[in-house]
Amino acid sequence: MSAVLATGTPAYEEASMGNNGNAETPLASNRQSNDEESVGAKKLKTGFGSSGVLNNGAPNNAGHMGDDGGEFEVPKSEIRKRKRKEKRRSRLFPSFDVEPSAIKDKINVADLRDLVLWILADGVAPKWLSIYNKLGITRIATILVPGLTPDLFGVTLDAVQPVSMSAIASKMPQELTFFREHFGHLWPTRAPGDRTKLFSPMTAFMNSPLPKADKNSLQKNGTAKVNAVDSSVNVPLKNLLMSAEEFVDGDYPIHSATIVADDDDRQELAEGWVETVPRPGDVAHEQKGTILVQNKYRVYGLDCEMCLTTHGSALARVTVVNWNREVVMDELVLPDNTITDYLTQYSGITAKMLENVSTSLSDVQKRLTSFIFSGDILIGHSLENDLKALKLRHPAVIDTSVIYHHSRGLPSKPSLKWLAQKFLKKEIQQFKNGHDSAEDARTCIDLVKLKIEKGMEFGTCVPSTEPLLRRLARAAVNTSRGAETRGVNGRGVVVDYGNPAQWHGTDARTIVGCKNDEEVASGVVDSIGQHDFVWARMREVEFNRGWVAYHGLKKERREKNLGENRDDKILGTNGTSEDSNIVADERTNQSDDEFFTSLINLNKRLERIWDSIPPATAMIIMSGSGDPREMSRLNAMRTQFTEEFKTKKWDEVSVKWTDTENQQLLEAAKVARAGVSFIAIKGPSDHESQ
Repeated sequence: MSAVLATGTPAYEEASMGNNGNAETPLASNRQSNDEESVGAKKLKTGFGSSGVLNNGAPNNAGHMGDDGGEFEVPKSEIRKRKRKEKRRSRLFPSFDVEPSAIKDKINVADLRDLVLWILADGVAPKWLSIYNKLGITRIATILVPGLTPDLFGVTLDAVQPVSMSAIASKMPQELTFFREHFGHLWPTRAPGDRTKLFSPMTAFMNSPLPKADKNSLQKNGTAKVNAVDSSVNVPLKNLLMSAEEFVDGDYPIHSATIVADDDDRQELAEGWVETVPRPGDVAHEQKGTILVQNKYRVYGLDCEMCLTTHGSALARVTVVNWNREVVMDELVLPDNTITDYLTQYSGITAKMLENVSTSLSDVQKRLTSFIFSGDILIGHSLENDLKALKLRHPAVIDTSVIYHHSRGLPSKPSLKWLAQKFLKKEIQQFKNGHDSAEDARTCIDLVKLKIEKGMEFGTCVPSTEPLLRRLARAAVNTSRGAETRGVNGRGVVVDYGNPAQWHGTDARTIVGCKNDEEVASGVVDSIGQHDFVWARMREVEFNRGWVAYHGLKKERREKNLGENRDDKILGTNGTSEDSNIVADERTNQSDDEFFTSLINLNKRLERIWDSIPPATAMIIMSGSGDPREMSRLNAMRTQFTEEFKTKKWDEVSVKWTDTENQQLLEAAKVARAGVSFIAIKGPSDHESQ
């Protein structure tokens, strides 16, 4: 689509006339005053530039065709008049300017978040990008598209500086014409993480650092005012439930009710797994006068003990207590495989205890699901480990390692023993022969009751971040439309799979839950006109590339992808890389038809969104991360080795972890953290062409 400036004056020119763009951008003072400055000069435009062209670098023609088909020269006075008019219009319209030679490192996901804060709120001006006439930008649409990678666009993994789209046009898939037509550069983007792990790009983008003044105020008062709750009212138990995002980030088994995707992408129970079901009739608890009666659900504390078998860790004991701390189930379990280590010093389980036990894992599952329903709440400490041992999926969980913080702050997690000492003033796990699972389960119940009584801030560190949507909502910024609009439209819309309200809560003005990318596109189109900020996520490309493992969806499909789609010719089972030249052709080994169809669909949906957004809207498209599959496989391998090596000799472990595997993990983490981003501002001519 052509993006040439229209000859008419933008409707908002009068409002923008009084704004001095030079005050908004550190590079504005370096603008060349020469009327004949070309886009190919030192400064490259990624928005509307002084040439009157958006992103394509083609200068306006200075001549006209005569009646005989020949070109005649336009008078110089007319040329100068046109250029002055175009230059005046370009100064009024916002643009992004970048000096590639000044970029010394990749931008990261947090940089993109800070760009949003600078434009719409009270953030700091970015050093990697210059914004001309910032106040002219009316809104921002940010779309996360996992599955887009540097190699897909013909860009190397080590690329740091923004790459001109014209330089890679012939290398990228022809299906993605949208990116060539509307963006000037591809930005190599580093995902959050460390040398061996990938952290959530969504968490990094949707949470912003607290302004220094607010953080100092919280530290001075000693309470977390950001999440303040009326101390005269007990905290509702449901407020302590883990969000869907926390389930994914914490590697919890995902219940089918937690993330509802398209029917074809619903989670399927792997063999040997069960999940809780809704309670028939939603019967209330019999005990009167408790929080449980009012909300019609039961609450249970759960703790498990494990031992090691020839097939890894296995369940050996499960204990369940009710809200009144009474034991309602306490079962010893005989693992299906031969026990190699009872881990007595941790579990308290001995060979004698299991001598006459015949209860199997499936027996325990049947009993648990007979009285624990999906609407009930399970409480535990690092409960993901217990649920994995039980091969049980449950959607309503309160984890004491999440609602209470470590003294060092996140991401460190406190031990249950430390929490009991500090907040309950009691000693637990004092037995020489291991833990008592009933004691641990009761302790978790006690910690939750204390949290309800003391408030949401109790047992937490002073926060250093707040939700991006909350920051945008409270920011009072003078815009070209007036400060009174901020705080109303400033609260954005979230368009995502499943129920985004589980992790965005009331911070978003509008929540749109979707089942597929088509619904996501429709949600953005329907919402963009009523909000200053739009966050959306499209996942079809991600699904078709087999990245679902990273997002915790569909375990059966995840294992299939990890087994079949892992490129053993690149990082082979022996750790060799004898055929690394085929990296660029990796996608041809996957389901080509589905993959390229997903690219075509993505292109159409993004074009549809672009056509719907008003002029002067900034669009940010980012992948969030690179391919995480090999990194996930190697991390799982390292975890298995670490667990086995605690109780086995080197020649007895089923997997080996050497420096070779460690180097492979470091390289795989680099791949996983290599994402791409695109930034542009829609011009007025795009609007007029609709």
